[in-house]
Amino acid sequence: MRLLFFILVLSFHSVNALEYKKLETSSGINFWFVKDTSIPIISISFSFRGGGLLDNKGKEGISNLMTSLIDEGTRNFTGIKFKNAMKSNGMKLSFSSQKDRVDGIFQVISTKKLEGFKLFNEALNYPRFDVDDIKKVKKQIISSIKIDNSDISTLASIKFNKHFFNEHSFSANIKGSVDSLKNITRNDLINFHKKSFQKKNLIIGVAGDINEKEIKEFVDFVFGKLVDSEDIPELDKFSSLAKGQKIFKMETPQTSVLFGHKGVARSDEDFFTLRIANYILGGGGFQSRLYKSIREQKGLVYSIYSYLLSYDNDGVVVGGFQTRNKSVYETINNVKGEWKKIQKKGVSEVEFENAKAYFNGSFTRNFTSTLSIARLLQVVQYYKLGDDYFQERENIINNLNLKKVNELIAEIFDSEELFFMIVGEPEER
Repeated sequence: MRLLFFILVLSFHSVNALEYKKLETSSGINFWFVKDTSIPIISISFSFRGGGLLDNKGKEGISNLMTSLIDEGTRNFTGIKFKNAMKSNGMKLSFSSQKDRVDGIFQVISTKKLEGFKLFNEALNYPRFDVDDIKKVKKQIISSIKIDNSDISTLASIKFNKHFFNEHSFSANIKGSVDSLKNITRNDLINFHKKSFQKKNLIIGVAGDINEKEIKEFVDFVFGKLVDSEDIPELDKFSSLAKGQKIFKMETPQTSVLFGHKGVARSDEDFFTLRIANYILGGGGFQSRLYKSIREQKGLVYSIYSYLLSYDNDGVVVGGFQTRNKSVYETINNVKGEWKKIQKKGVSEVEFENAKAYFNGSFTRNFTSTLSIARLLQVVQYYKLGDDYFQERENIINNLNLKKVNELIAEIFDSEELFFMIVGEPEER
């Protein structure tokens, strides 16, 4: 009986989470909002288009450095006082720089909302960028870069991006390099902060225990002072993705391999078609073809996967595995074999229906907290998926047909277009 009650409550919560409102502040900031009084928490998920795309040449990593310094002190708080104030007011605030945007989350207990939004305002609009803090955080990032270069999985990801994306901005390490970080000055950070945080590039989703009037005022209080000074460059299409393979020798008992080829943009009408196909091939965990064939039947790897990286106007399909040095090329050949098999024969009706059922059923996981709801509201706006996305998503999936999926598979999944980044000591056959 208790389990039934929990399921009913969760279902009711999920339905209500879809009933969002589009609000606008007095300064013209638009955002989506869901009122949720089930717990005394206010959550905001926000992003600014730009991120690593804005990094200055020779000063790569400035976006990541800037976001890492946000909570290191403001005009009225030292870093330690600011962090202590966040704790005492039940507040969380974090910023992270991505290749095409800056993401942020803010949470506060509703009874402490006034104090929380004051701290949020301080961090976003008035970061101190103290010279000593800059030196300290640079050292931290340089240390993390050195650690990355000794970790086989992280290094494989860095090398994959560098070679797979060729001359595209995504080939750069979001953390920059030891040399590029040394070139970044305090004035660079101040100017970059103004360029990064602009109202016209802002997307916000809000969910929690607050009324419409208050949240509009608080959003205006925090974001209303931002100015629009520069245009943000559009993300270039991935016009020259690498194919074939590249080896980076590293002494290690296992080799890490990442692979990929072209995909589609998040807003593309074929996104869910490709998502269904990838789920069957490598995105479905234990149920995927790659796992069943290469892990369960042949025992060549501990795990193997593939997933979609879809952005504003383009996307890729990527995957990876680790294996013993002597099994690297055998595993690569098996990956290519599964690619050829799915391209020529497609997927079955049973696989197709199971994948659709998974995506229809898993969507409710987005409504387990005010933060996950706020993130979903922000993501739907960011990728311009439409005001009716929540109503149409299930229809989009249910209206897919097996023929369309297999046609797209034949077009996209081409083993000859795959690029493999091999990091380790693979034994030649």
